[in-house]
Amino acid sequence: MGLINNLINSIKDNFTMAEFNINGRMTVSSLRKQFKDAFGATLRVYKGPKFAPENATLASIRSGENVKGGELTCKGNLQIGNFETKMKELFGITVKVANPDNTKLMPSNMTIAAAGREAVETDNMTDEQLQCYFWDALQDQLIAKGYEIEKKDFTAEVEDYAKNPRYKRYGVTFNIYRTKNRRKYVTFSIIMKERYFFGIRYNNEPATGPALAAALTGVDPSIDICKGDDPNWGACALPSPRNELNFKTMKSEGFGKLKNPTARAAFMGGLANEIDTLIKKMVKSFNDRGL
Repeated sequence: MGLINNLINSIKDNFTMAEFNINGRMTVSSLRKQFKDAFGATLRVYKGPKFAPENATLASIRSGENVKGGELTCKGNLQIGNFETKMKELFGITVKVANPDNTKLMPSNMTIAAAGREAVETDNMTDEQLQCYFWDALQDQLIAKGYEIEKKDFTAEVEDYAKNPRYKRYGVTFNIYRTKNRRKYVTFSIIMKERYFFGIRYNNEPATGPALAAALTGVDPSIDICKGDDPNWGACALPSPRNELNFKTMKSEGFGKLKNPTARAAFMGGLANEIDTLIKKMVKSFNDRGL
């Protein structure tokens, strides 16, 4: 018991003593990551009623008049209500502090450090079972949205992935668009490496071309256009940090909800919605550009 108590007290001390500085030049993504790393709790950042874009700076999403500006030192012993008020006064942005798995907001009279120590609800799913659940639920969600996916059982791939130190890739691919000349399809892939990513390409060789690259350019900040001679992809994209899952480290943000039996279904629904929104943006651009 003495060893366990010492460990608990060490965690308490780390969260309470942690601190970092916040300024208007920081991006939303950087702020949320530093907050998570320092205190263990989750920070929600808003632009109006919606979550703020991850790549936006704090200065670019501020609202209201009489914003003071400057810099704020965020400490673990600061009460949540005071912290949220200071963020509004200094930077003109609305933030809310949630528990570590981001399933509920914390009371304003709690300290930030105490929020990071809130117990996370989990069950007895192993890492491999969680990964199988991820693929099973995601395929079901996308099929329900109308995508023509031949559902796969990834149990064998997950077992191989867990044993392989070289991040053996596997995933699911489906058509999202047929070109105007009807000679090609554009496919969308969800591929597991150490974390999953999205790949976009033609269904035959070559994987990309000037028309596809042009139609993908500027569609969404998450899309990274590949070089014209890339043999694998026309473009790649990553999920938002809220939906990121690194199945090698099991430490990325999305695991808070994926491990929580009362939150995982809603998490997977949100991930499927994010993918669906990205695909619809691409298809609209393909149609607008006559791909």
